[in-house]
Amino acid sequence: MVAPARSSRPTRSGAQRLVLAVGVFLSTCMFAAAAAAGWGYWKLSNIDRVNVDLAAVASGEPENYLIVGSDSREKGDPVDPSAEAQGTLLGQRSDTIMVLRIDPRTKDAAMLSLPRDLWVPIAGKGGKRQRINVAYSLGKQTLVDTIQQTFGIRVNHYLEVDFHGFQGLVDAIGGVPMWFDRAYRDRNSGLQIDHPGCVKLNGYSALAFARARHLEFMSSGGWRFDGTGDLGRISRQQAFIRRIINRAVSRGLDNPLKLKDLVEAGTRNISIDKGLSISDLLGLGQRFREFDSSTLKTLTVPATPFRSPSGAAVLQLDETGAQPLLNVFRGLPLDAMQESSLDVTVLNSSGRIGEAANVAGALQQAGFGIARWGNGSDLGHSSEDHTQIQYAANSQAAADLLARHLAVRTQPVENPAFPPGEVVLFVGKDFTNVLASARAAGSSADTTQPGNRDRPTSTSRATTTTSTTAPRRLVTPPTSAVIGQVPGDPPPGQSCS
Repeated sequence: MVAPARSSRPTRSGAQRLVLAVGVFLSTCMFAAAAAAGWGYWKLSNIDRVNVDLAAVASGEPENYLIVGSDSREKGDPVDPSAEAQGTLLGQRSDTIMVLRIDPRTKDAAMLSLPRDLWVPIAGKGGKRQRINVAYSLGKQTLVDTIQQTFGIRVNHYLEVDFHGFQGLVDAIGGVPMWFDRAYRDRNSGLQIDHPGCVKLNGYSALAFARARHLEFMSSGGWRFDGTGDLGRISRQQAFIRRIINRAVSRGLDNPLKLKDLVEAGTRNISIDKGLSISDLLGLGQRFREFDSSTLKTLTVPATPFRSPSGAAVLQLDETGAQPLLNVFRGLPLDAMQESSLDVTVLNSSGRIGEAANVAGALQQAGFGIARWGNGSDLGHSSEDHTQIQYAANSQAAADLLARHLAVRTQPVENPAFPPGEVVLFVGKDFTNVLASARAAGSSADTTQPGNRDRPTSTSRATTTTSTTAPRRLVTPPTSAVIGQVPGDPPPGQSCS
């Protein structure tokens, strides 16, 4: 059975706000369209506004919505032992950050979750890295800038959500049915599912499920620890998001009283940027009023556990694996690469003193990141007549982009001994210059011949040659792996609604 409601209000968490963010946003848009006249329009016009500088986008083109869950706290989240100290110092944090990309014409939608412990350079801090949730504590604009600079994603709209309305939203639609294939519990969040089957989660139990990051599940007669932390929690949240959207659509559109409750819950605890007009919300709602959640692409940036220099347990972005997913939100082909997403190792094999540092500086001006620079002898290439590029498996696109920025032409070669994502430039005796703008794709593989070199150009900051104009439909991204234990659909012959 589901744990009964308690008199004390449950502790807030990022997981709660993630579900609220998507559920409230999509549901509010849909229901606002149906309640546009009079009261509904007045309610929407009273949503709080925030002032942030955002990227402009042409009317009717796909847009990226940065959705943030925020909470003022003094003693932190007991689910997260590190939150007390951070909360005391920072005052206000965001444990939930996601980007929702919507094409208003085709009704395509994709959602990208960014784990709160992702270790990224914070905008305006000289490349200093912190958890991404720290960026929000430094200001909304810092978070926007960090996401745009780190991931190359243009933010067109900003929504900030508090979790207070979450219980009301779930209860307003009569709860959310979910099928549990086994017993689950989380003694930190309060989740207690004693038996497999269809369980209707009310406001409290939905919070307990969404915030569960110390999940245990029943297997072979005993409790086993899930152990996937925030990444597993995101997978469960995404499964819940689909169900709350479907439930809201099925319960609200034909029932004026439910509609009123939903709009009340959806507008009570949300802030939006000043550029998002009521007519924009209503127009979006009209297009998505029959949205099928099965078409919502739910993605999570790939990351691996990592220890920060101070020993903190964080997550390191898989730069190579993330590119196809990030390109969905950039409006680029899946196999496109951007200079800012590539960290190059530069090694001097030319015999010229200081050449690696000079080339690394020129590459930085062209937009590349630099992992390190040094001598080619570090990898057994102390002297090379011709410049070489070697890359790890699955990093050919990154190596090709680097090659197209070199005045001397070279054919990148895969090195299976390299760790994932590594790209190494061995600066040879024939090296001349770094091109500010990349040559067209397919032109970097020419055999090096005397006189067959592009004229060196300025190494001022390059602009990528790939168009940032969004395609008419969202490209289909690779599916993010489901992590951890996630309740699924009911078995054949059974229903859960």
